[in-house]
Amino acid sequence: MGLGASSRRTSAHWAVLIGLTWFVLLLIAAFGHGWLDNKWPHWQTGFWALGVWGVIVLLLRYAVGGPFSVSRIPALSTAFALLMSLFGSGSYWATLQVYPRYHVEIEEAAFFVAVCTAFSLVACAFVSRLLARQSPAAARAFAWEWPRLRLATYVLFGLAAVGTVVAIRKIGYVPVLRGDPAALRVDFPTIGGVWYRLSMLGVVVALLVSVQACARRADVALWAAGIASLGMVGLYGPRFFVVLPVGVILLLWDRFRARISARLVIATIVFGIPAIGLVFFVRLRTEGPAAALGPLSLALYGSLGEFRDLAWALEHYSEPGRFLHGGTLGSLVVPLLPSVAWSIVGIDKDAVFAQNSATILADQMGRVTGQRIGVYGELFMNFGWEGALVGALLYGALLGFLDRRFEATQEPGAVGSIVVAVAAATTVFAQIGQLNMFTSTFTAFGYPLLLLALIAARRAQLTN
Repeated sequence: MGLGASSRRTSAHWAVLIGLTWFVLLLIAAFGHGWLDNKWPHWQTGFWALGVWGVIVLLLRYAVGGPFSVSRIPALSTAFALLMSLFGSGSYWATLQVYPRYHVEIEEAAFFVAVCTAFSLVACAFVSRLLARQSPAAARAFAWEWPRLRLATYVLFGLAAVGTVVAIRKIGYVPVLRGDPAALRVDFPTIGGVWYRLSMLGVVVALLVSVQACARRADVALWAAGIASLGMVGLYGPRFFVVLPVGVILLLWDRFRARISARLVIATIVFGIPAIGLVFFVRLRTEGPAAALGPLSLALYGSLGEFRDLAWALEHYSEPGRFLHGGTLGSLVVPLLPSVAWSIVGIDKDAVFAQNSATILADQMGRVTGQRIGVYGELFMNFGWEGALVGALLYGALLGFLDRRFEATQEPGAVGSIVVAVAAATTVFAQIGQLNMFTSTFTAFGYPLLLLALIAARRAQLTN
């Protein structure tokens, strides 16, 4: 009885706190609007964004429900959206230090992300509650054969190591250290050829090590192989190749091995994101306008600039006649099959994939590398606010489905646990990526995992 009353009081505290926050915002708006008009031209949009975040907290607390942990996918997605807004706004501030004449309505991006996040949580709560009514049933599923999986991990690690050495030699420099001065990032797969693709097996190795680590079956040598694999795929520069395996091991560790403390997560965010920005500083401090910034400012400048570009895209595509009307959706489909299969039906896979949001946005912004603004931003490019909100509902439904599937998995040895974890990590990161990340990730890393399951897994009776 006491515990129940305490839980209800804690639950009520959230509603009271959000109510007080809204009241304070109303007071500031009522009595300080004159000062705000002079100091912050778009303060009203910013206040609306803050107000919607109050709705988000209430939805997360009362509609989605606890427990709240790293492995709760809706909570992780919401936290990522908040961090994107905070650090993205910081990136915009740092950009103004270098380009004082540059201007976008960053508050509009904050409001846009907040509304889409709220819509996604509504759909997530609905799907999650719908699936919760279904009774768990015993099913025949694949489970890893640990000795085979260990051997396969080392074999793939060897292939990835050889591929990395040859691919870096073909590229001619280490991109993570020198940046991408010749704008060759999109050409790395062509330059490296089959060696680059072998190098990307490092992501698969890191994923396999994460499974064995969370099942307490990884020794020092296996840990070393996993860490080395992260280092190899990180050499090319893009964050996703490193963030995906790290996100997966966080999900699996928190779900199956031990709860990850909130303090550790906060410390990782506080020190990790500036550390990435510091690498950016070391790499670019003598090149162009970035040389004018110190490490702290450049830590913000180099962190989550996708949010800053989202604000630009919202303004640009709001002009009449600029919506793409689904022009980027083909790039979501073509990664599922190889070029040979598409050529049979007369479709040029490369040409269709080139019509992706990152490439199109780079052309519009006058840049030579792809610019990603997240799935919500891509949907806005195609269909405006209506399309973004419908997409947010579908995104939230996917979150609810993945959350229930992940919670239903009872052991890390199930092949399905890593498949769901990879899908979840990709879904969360897609908020600063693009739509075709889902299918590209599935074909690049999901296919190898499923093929490996045919060799290193067996049928087993699992409860899910």
